[in-house]
Amino acid sequence: MTVTFEITGLVPQKKRKDRYSVFLDDEFAFGIHVDVLLKTGIAKGDRLDLEKIEEIQDLEEKRAAKDKALRLLGVRARSRSEMRQRLERSDFSKPVIEWTLKELDRLKLLDDTEFAKMFSRSRMVTKPVGAYYLRRELFQKGLSEKDIETGVNEAYRETDEATVARELAAKRKKMLKNKEEIKAKKRVSDFLQRRGFAFAIIHDVIDRWEEL
Repeated sequence: MTVTFEITGLVPQKKRKDRYSVFLDDEFAFGIHVDVLLKTGIAKGDRLDLEKIEEIQDLEEKRAAKDKALRLLGVRARSRSEMRQRLERSDFSKPVIEWTLKELDRLKLLDDTEFAKMFSRSRMVTKPVGAYYLRRELFQKGLSEKDIETGVNEAYRETDEATVARELAAKRKKMLKNKEEIKAKKRVSDFLQRRGFAFAIIHDVIDRWEEL
């Protein structure tokens, strides 16, 4: 004999008007979003078996995960790896996380290649860096080697690493005009190293100090 439970109450929650509390046999069972309530079509007086209850809770978790993902994307674009990590941190189940990622794919909201390009363009505007530094950042975003190289190529599509290094060095040199030359060179060299420029490029910049 299948065990069933009667829905004895569907009560709007006071703090969340878009959520309902579901009571089974006069006891609180779980909360669901109004969208899930409408999708399932459950009503007071219906009887639910354990399979139906699990189905409803699965729909609720999927809705919550998708809503979380969309909110994250509303703040900024994310790589697939970043999105997976954020959903894992929110304790969504693995099947629901995989479903959410596929749903974002369907909506064309996740694209690591485009993300790599966009991130790299933005980085060169807000904080110009060397290729090594940029590769490291893209790697930390969980991108593939192919997408990392795509991002680096995008960053230097209209210029090159040496030119960027010289421009940054010239600005930094101007800020250090009151410093002794040897100290100024050291400061500029250290600055370019922190920004991830290749040693050969840094050496060339310092070697052509008078041209900055």
